[in-house]
This record gives sequence, structure tokens and C-alpha cells, in this order.
Amino acid sequence: MAYTRGDQKNIIVGAAALFIHADGPVDEPATSTVFPAFVPQQSYKDTLSASGNEVWRNVGYTQNGMTITITPDFGEVEVDQLLDSAKIYKQGMQVELATTFAEATLENLLYAIAASPNDLNADPEEGPLADPDLKTKLADSYSGIRHDDANDNYHGGKRDGTGTKSITGPERSGVSLASPVVDPVVSTGPGAQFEGTLSDGMDVLDISSGNLGECPVERALCAIGPGTGDCDESEAVERIYVAFRALSMDAVTVSVTRDAASTFDVNFRLLPANDGRYGRIIDRTYQTLGGPATAGISAAPVRSMNKED
Repeated sequence: MAYTRGDQKNIIVGAAALFIHADGPVDEPATSTVFPAFVPQQSYKDTLSASGNEVWRNVGYTQNGMTITITPDFGEVEVDQLLDSAKIYKQGMQVELATTFAEATLENLLYAIAASPNDLNADPEEGPLADPDLKTKLADSYSGIRHDDANDNYHGGKRDGTGTKSITGPERSGVSLASPVVDPVVSTGPGAQFEGTLSDGMDVLDISSGNLGECPVERALCAIGPGTGDCDESEAVERIYVAFRALSMDAVTVSVTRDAASTFDVNFRLLPANDGRYGRIIDRTYQTLGGPATAGISAAPVRSMNKED
């Protein structure tokens, strides 16, 4: 094979879209149904979005890109007869994923500080905004996702023709919903707290220390960015980064300044699943709408994210 200087098609430039799995980590990736199958003629960003915001949540705009750092740790064996190590062996491993959330929502802050989902729109029987009517509407799992009023999506219920919210199916576990806002009144004296009811447009994130013995809050991550490889005009390439267990551990600064946007720097520590894998990186080529697949040429078959091949 003749020498070539390189291939510019293998150079990656561009941003990635980051999604967080609302219901927590993936401990058994080989059997997990958390990751939707690939769909012909569709980017995986659209596939995750179609799964519903109650399953995968797009964190929106980010800054400074996304960085994955893989740090192996090696031990050394020294012997008298050599001035250098005679043998090195792998004794540890760390993987981290870092980015900056440019959308300063309470949901993104909840993920950045690895807070319990119960800290966002807390349980009305225990939280500062007590309203028994909201008991079945608030978070009880790994979410902290409020309802999407613009798309009439109430994660288990829709508004009927009169504008009334009607629950026709089971509420998805771990989805917090805010409901009708009355301006809170701050009481005076010992134990001062908010009084009143929640309302549309009002969300409350409690900054809590937690309790002894609480398990760290882990969540699965999936980022989709530009990929490498050759493709026709009717095709597109993307690279998919999957993390099965991610935990935000570093300090997070919340700032409000006159000449800069409020952002959240977040550094996720990735932990291995039960099979020892931190995640996976997938390069994928798919046909875009209007390409050969729509003209009678078969598209790539639907494949599972978890298939070993």
C-alpha cells in the first residue's frame, strides 16, 4: 500500500449533544433496554429525543466542548540488577467526562451537583411548599424533570380540551411536575418557611446536605457528536459516547455576573458497570431522508445499542 499523508475525513470538528438518563444508571448494559435501537435514516439524537423527555433529557447548550479523560494507574516492580523498573502492571483506572452546562436551569444544576431528585420540587409532606394535592405529581426517583407545558407533555397525562390536566395512565416514576403558582409568603419567627402553593413557572431546588448512609446519585449519559469516515451526500456520520454510570463529584460554582452568562462546570466521574465496562464509543453512518434509502435501496437494519458484534 502506498504511503499517504493522512485522511482529512478522519478529523473531527464539532459539538456534541449531551443527554442524561433521568431514571439513573445502567448496571447491566448487556441486558438493558434503556438505550433505544438505532433507527434507519435517523440520527441517534432524534432517536433519544423521540423516547420522550421523561426517559432521556437533553441538557441543551454546552460550552467548551466535552472532554473524556482516561487515566490508567500503573504499579512498578524494581529489582536490584536493573536501574529501571523490571515490570509494570496496571493497578487502577479512572475515567472522567467534563463539560459546561450553558443553560442555567434548576434541572441542570440538580445534575451538576448530583443532588437527590427529591430536592427539586420536594415531597409536599416534607418540603417547604406543602400542598397535599401535589403528592402524586412530584419526584420519587432519579429525575427532577418538570412538565413540558409548551408541548402539552405531562408525562402520563395531557390537558383536555378545556385546559384541565387529566391523568389517563400511570405517572412515570421519577418525574416532578410543578403546578399553579401563588406568590410564596415568607413567615417570620423561628422556623420561617415558604407558605402557599406551587404554580406553573415556579420550581424550587432545595440545597440539602443529605443524610448519612445515602447512596450517591448516579445517572447514565449519552453524547452524540460528529464522527469519522467517508459518506455520500445522502449519508451522515456520527459518533456516540455512552457512559453507564456517571457521578458528578467536583465543586460547582453558581455565579451571576453583569458581563457573562451563568454556567455550570460539571465533571462526571465514570464508574464501571457490573460487566467491568465504563461505556462505549460507536461510529455510525446512517442514510439521511431523501437519499438512496427512500428511492428503493434498503437502509441499514435496526440494531440494538447493546448488541455485541
